[in-house]
Amino acid sequence: MNHLDELKEFVAEGRSVRPVEEGIYTVLPEGARAAHLYDRRAGVYDALVGTRLYNRVMWGTSPGDYAAFARRAVDAHAAGWMLDAACSSMLFTARAYAETGRRVIAFDQSLRMLRRARERLLGFGGGRPCANVLLLQADLSDLPFRPSSFQTLLCMNVLHQFADAAGLIPKLDGLLAEGGQLHLTSLVSNRRFIGDRYLDALHRAGEFVRPRRSFEFEKLLRGALSRGVSYGTRGNMAFATSERRTPA
Repeated sequence: MNHLDELKEFVAEGRSVRPVEEGIYTVLPEGARAAHLYDRRAGVYDALVGTRLYNRVMWGTSPGDYAAFARRAVDAHAAGWMLDAACSSMLFTARAYAETGRRVIAFDQSLRMLRRARERLLGFGGGRPCANVLLLQADLSDLPFRPSSFQTLLCMNVLHQFADAAGLIPKLDGLLAEGGQLHLTSLVSNRRFIGDRYLDALHRAGEFVRPRRSFEFEKLLRGALSRGVSYGTRGNMAFATSERRTPA
């Protein structure tokens, strides 16, 4: 089965999937593929967000923290499909995906970000495409997948851009099969002078929604999922994991 046919198995009824260019597919309607905000920022994003200095000073974290969290998500199950929701350019995930045998669908709305992800995967694959990773252009606000389709779902560094995170999280959770794991990260206010004020500045600039304090975000997660959540922070970044179980 080729990648297009595989993607059709996961896309919800009434949604179509088609190739955009080599190794990248889309579920966006024809005529709806106008430039995304991050198409213009992809290069700057990679150059800044991927640096150790930026993350240490602004957020009290490191790229290694994100890569390790992504690796734990990949290693959470030996088999079963994984979904990377809003994968961006795979700054922190490409190596783990290239080195695993698991099948991964990674989607983002920005075509330029997906192109960068493809190049990053090629780099870790020694110039060969990673056959286990399928790149898809899709909108996080309009999830196109069938329920209960994935064993693992990773959504990194995105929820601080969503005002209705409490509405999005159950939709992400609904894509998991029984026993599947949800892995989430989000920037939060966490009593760090530089990080908290930078979050406020980004909010005023319209980049992020109102910053959630750490305890607010943890409460939001537990309420949205109605079950146990493994939760912790490092600097201004919150890391959360939860396992989907059918209520008795």
